[in-house]
Parts: sequence; structure tokens; C-alpha cells
Amino acid sequence: MKKSIKEYLLPYVITLKIPTVTRISLNLVLRRQFKRLKPGKVLDVGSNISPYKKYIPHTEYLRMDIDERTKPDICCDIHHIKWKSNYFDIVIATEVLEHLYEPQRAVNEIYRVLKPGGVCILSTRFIYPYHPLPEDHYRFTRDSLSYLFRKFSKVEIYPHGNRLQAIWEMINSGKIRIFLNVFNPIIARINFKDEKFPCGFVVWAQK
Repeated sequence: MKKSIKEYLLPYVITLKIPTVTRISLNLVLRRQFKRLKPGKVLDVGSNISPYKKYIPHTEYLRMDIDERTKPDICCDIHHIKWKSNYFDIVIATEVLEHLYEPQRAVNEIYRVLKPGGVCILSTRFIYPYHPLPEDHYRFTRDSLSYLFRKFSKVEIYPHGNRLQAIWEMINSGKIRIFLNVFNPIIARINFKDEKFPCGFVVWAQK
């Protein structure tokens, strides 16, 4: 019996679900930071599916998004968080900062809603393709992130990815991903530290 076109394409369509090298290297760093957290009230900013919820200890977990179609617990813009001050123990903001037109205003709002001693874990891009969702405004260095989080009492910044992985992301884009994505887990294992050419950064900031 002849296979249908759908059956022929299925193995290739499945490869599109393989995470990117950048996402794999990012997750390794994020999960190390999540293990440092103690249970508390968590605000997950800009997430429509809460992919990290199972890794984050919490007594309360609220998801915030600007798109009401995703049915968030809080529907608002991060530039003006519609919540009272000094409430959350933890704010998670992964891959959000580069999409904001006023990143300092957003970081200030995160600071405001955190309790004294509360922690923000944030990730953002450095070497990465243009990805408007719906807009893509900035790329951040260690220096710019240090400045944005200058009001916090303690700030730690961790790079993830390296020049090899950044080059791979440039090669593995567009339709060719159907074939090349199978190599992502292998490339992600070549995870040497590279301060000059990271794919992005993870920030641990304590109020």
C-alpha cells in the first residue's frame, strides 16, 4: 500500500518540534537557577503556556500576558503591571525583555511588585535572529543588563551559548530546519563558556 503525502512528511514535521540549540542551552542555565528558589508567590510574565511551572517551587502561580486570548491570570502590559506592590516572592520573565519598547520601565515594574528580598529570574537574547512577536526591539549585553537592574541589591548575570551555537542558529533557519534540527541536541552539548559571543543571558536579581 502506498503511503500518503502526510505519512511521508510526518518524520520531517516531527523534527520541527525539536528545541533550538539556544533554547536547550538556555534551559540548562534556567533550571540551575530555579533550584535555588524557595516556594512562594510567583508571577510568570509574558508566558502563554507556563513551560517552567513544574520546575519552580510555588505556593501561588500567576501567569501574566498581554493577550487575553491566552486566558492569563493577569491580563496587562509589563510596562504597567496591574498588581499591588511588594506582593510576589518570585518574578519569572523569560525571553520577554528584547520585545519591549521601554525595558527600563518594565524592570522597574518587576522591582515594584516584588517583595523585599524577592527574586527576579529573567532571560534575554544577545546573538539571535530578528523575531518580532509582535515586535523585536533590542539585544542586551552584560553591561546593559547590569544597568537595567541597578536598583536591585544583588545581581548575577550568566551567559549561555557560544559562537559555535550562534553560527549554527544562523545556518539552521528557515525550511532547512526540517532536516538539521536533529543535530540540535548534539550541537547544544558543545557548551563551552564564551563571554564574547553568547546567544543570550540569564539574570538573577534580588530586591
